[in-house]
Amino acid sequence: MIYYNKLQLKNGDICTLKSPTRNDAAQVLQHMILTSEETDNMLRYPEEFQRPVEAQANFLSQFEASDNAIMIAAFLNGNIVANGSIQPVANVQKCRHRAEFGISIQKKYWGLGIGSSILSAIMEEAKQAGYERIELEVVSTNERAIALYEKFGFHTYGTNPKAFKCKDGTYQDLILMAYEL
Repeated sequence: MIYYNKLQLKNGDICTLKSPTRNDAAQVLQHMILTSEETDNMLRYPEEFQRPVEAQANFLSQFEASDNAIMIAAFLNGNIVANGSIQPVANVQKCRHRAEFGISIQKKYWGLGIGSSILSAIMEEAKQAGYERIELEVVSTNERAIALYEKFGFHTYGTNPKAFKCKDGTYQDLILMAYEL
């Protein structure tokens, strides 16, 4: 699936939302490393991004060719500052109606409307792909993200206690949320 749109952010800047291509692979990796350095709310630590650029390029090509998965990145001045994606929970008949969602936004771009714009676009693309439900997991202390998801109508359906074990030995609970399309 491929997406393209331009929007004006709350600060007046023009942002391009588009599906990253294989040519954006290095930037996508750098973005994921940076956002993982900026917050403990991400699945991976920065050093866990060991995927070679060519493997990331192939991964992005799979999104482009897919009819039920999409990645949308936010570009400002040619640089990726955020990305979000949906993909099937599992490629089996019983789960084809369910998509999983993830998003990351560089900290200095929080509060500008990028997250809302990406989530809105992803929800529309999910409908076109035939999904009936979008699911996500969010760290229980990530109040900004939870507020965003609730604003869009996501509801909590459970908690996964001690889902993440941090380097310092502490744990993070995950809240399980879903949106019925």
